[in-house]
Amino acid sequence: MAKNFRVSKKQKNKNSLDLKLFGDFDASSAYELHNLLSTDVGKTSKVAIDTSGLKTVSPFGIDLFLPLMSDLHHQRMNIEVTGRFSRAFREE
Repeated sequence: MAKNFRVSKKQKNKNSLDLKLFGDFDASSAYELHNLLSTDVGKTSKVAIDTSGLKTVSPFGIDLFLPLMSDLHHQRMNIEVTGRFSRAFREE
């Protein structure tokens, strides 16, 4: 895992969760973020992920995370990605 990757988690309300990513996003970070989101499936319906705090985003990390994120969408979790690296987190 990128040594400096971390996630700030804030529950806005019962159905909404805000996450802010910091540091470098790599393959290990992708799994860490997925595991965090997986624990909230069923507890919240909307998640906002802010990528503004990231320094770098590894293409391999994105390649691992996008299918995992797609799976969460199928479990009725609405995920919105914002910030500087938001395009990298969108499936095209």
